[in-house]
Amino acid sequence: MKWLTSLKGQRVALTGKAWCSRKDLIRRLRGKITSSGQVTKDTTVLVRGSSAQFAYGEFGRKERYAASLLRSGQKLVVVDDFEFRKLLEGGRRARLSDRIAGQPIQWLVTVPPRQFRTAAAISGPLDREFSALGRVEQSFLRQRLIGDAETSNCSLCGKLLPVELLVAAHIKPRSECSRRERLDAQNVVFGVCTLGCDALYERGFIAVLPGGKICTSSVGNASLKRALKTFGGRKCGMWKAGKNDKYFTWHAERRFQGS
Repeated sequence: MKWLTSLKGQRVALTGKAWCSRKDLIRRLRGKITSSGQVTKDTTVLVRGSSAQFAYGEFGRKERYAASLLRSGQKLVVVDDFEFRKLLEGGRRARLSDRIAGQPIQWLVTVPPRQFRTAAAISGPLDREFSALGRVEQSFLRQRLIGDAETSNCSLCGKLLPVELLVAAHIKPRSECSRRERLDAQNVVFGVCTLGCDALYERGFIAVLPGGKICTSSVGNASLKRALKTFGGRKCGMWKAGKNDKYFTWHAERRFQGS
């Protein structure tokens, strides 16, 4: 569903500021406001306003809780306040947001294996955040790596982070994987953070050697070298002999920019 066309029977939670009080208008359209506008386990619509005081920058605690409910299987949609206004004041349909708590909603929705196999059958790179098949594949792979957890460790830097800052990254570049390798969901990806580790590994400034030892490149300017120093002596916790070691070896031999 891409549009919200009616509030009849919907249980609506509100976050952030709006152009006016929305509660009376919601009731007039036969919607129900959840207790104090909070996100609850029977919320079906979250209306996202704006705020300079959100706990997590672009979103707040209500939205983060809504994301956890989506991850656990609850049916819930998000609509931005400027879209919601179209429905309340003009009776026009409101476009649903495709993002929640800083990540695509699709990443949180359970993906059947059949849909994953369809995405994995496509060769070459897939934009994991903005292409439809990329979001399907990323969701399936994240579920295998992270499950229902709200925090997880980056496999490279080791930091414990909110899951919206982690991606299921292909150990061997997806564009170089065979169909069989792309379907190897248990082994072909590992969880890395978007705070730098994903880019450093993808561009070959970091490699994982036999035994899981992290090796860093000597290529680059002073700022890059300072960033790479933080990996000194670290090991990749997701390196597994006989399972994903061949993918790490491929990357180290073909993409690593030298030691």
